[in-house]
Amino acid sequence: MKFQSKPLYFKVYGDYALWSDVSSKGGGEKFSYSVPTRQGLHGIADSLYFKPTLVNVIDEVKVINPIQTDTKGIRAMVGKGKADLNYVTYLSDPCYYVKYHFEWNENRQDLDYDRNQKKHEAIAERSIKKGGRRDVFLGTRECVAYVEAVSADEYDQARSFYDDQTLSFGIMFHSFKYPTSPNKPLIACFTNTVMKDGVIRFKSQDECEVQNELSVYDFKYSKQIKSVEEEYDGLDK
Repeated sequence: MKFQSKPLYFKVYGDYALWSDVSSKGGGEKFSYSVPTRQGLHGIADSLYFKPTLVNVIDEVKVINPIQTDTKGIRAMVGKGKADLNYVTYLSDPCYYVKYHFEWNENRQDLDYDRNQKKHEAIAERSIKKGGRRDVFLGTRECVAYVEAVSADEYDQARSFYDDQTLSFGIMFHSFKYPTSPNKPLIACFTNTVMKDGVIRFKSQDECEVQNELSVYDFKYSKQIKSVEEEYDGLDK
């Protein structure tokens, strides 16, 4: 059976979010999906705690606040000192509860000595309580976010604005499937996304109905990293 850690939980919120709809990325005027993508939440989990030894996996997200949009004019440089006005549609006052776990990175067998479940879980929980190891954003850098730790009970008991409702958002971007060896393509996964009682339970990448091959990804081999014991001893306890 494939290893996975115990469930981990966090609350993330901010003034604005921009989960960019890929259909609006061709021009300067971006439009946000109504709900987070799994890839966007994966980025937040990695900002909280990540090592090449493990892979963070987003299980589900609970949408707490009503989905509201706010369109803003953004001054963008277009070259040679000239500027243009683009309109970007953000989500306003977003708040999400996220449930996730981590698995061992089977593509890094050289790091099997670092597979200490209890210490990685302890570091992850401490990092969540401190608000993350790196800056956290809701989709894009201008959408600064804040993270708080929540317990399993708090997650289960949290009320969503969309309790007792089922909403379908159609085919949405899900995540990128990154290559694990040189000269392999980057794949974008898309899937039909449904929210029931305010909760979106994410499929695995292999379950996604649409998978687009994008390009040959610039693959780089990693360097030596610290063991989890060294990481744990360096924590401010």
